Amino acid sequence: MYRLITLFVCIFLCSCYATKRLPDGTKVLSKKYKNIDKFDPFIYSQIDPNYFYKQVEVYKTGKSYKDVMGYWRGPSSRRLQFYDGGYIRILVDNQKESPDPDLSGKRGIIYMKNQDIRIDRDTADQDGTLQKQTLKVIVKGDKIYLVERLFGMSWGWSSNPMCYVFQKAEKVPEEWKQYKPDW
Repeated sequence: MYRLITLFVCIFLCSCYATKRLPDGTKVLSKKYKNIDKFDPFIYSQIDPNYFYKQVEVYKTGKSYKDVMGYWRGPSSRRLQFYDGGYIRILVDNQKESPDPDLSGKRGIIYMKNQDIRIDRDTADQDGTLQKQTLKVIVKGDKIYLVERLFGMSWGWSSNPMCYVFQKAEKVPEEWKQYKPDW
């Protein structure tokens, strides 16, 4: 009986986050992000959606993004691309890039909640299970700091939050702007 209940619980939990694979092999959430209706155009007065933002460092932090508790890694080829309406695409390391978001990149949204800018994005845990992660966003000049909340994933505790630092980089090519996100 316990095995049957365990099986049903596992099936239910696995069905909570429906996923699909893009042609480049990236696994993404296929459900729509429900916080997209909280997008505030004011955000784009601080972040320029006409530019990519390239990751320049990642480190462990405390409650503030300024609390560097351990350097983890330096620059990578990971970039953020912002779209009208609050949609974000994360172009990941070692993946073939396409201007079409239906062909490559991870997905996310940016929005306001309680006077804070936040990003919801899809992320995978160690066994490859995809889930939603919420990050706090701090913008300082041309840098964007994405800080895991102490409740890192939407379901769990993160005792060592990470801070992902992105810097304004090259301009988004005009042909890339013709594609519209659908997540």
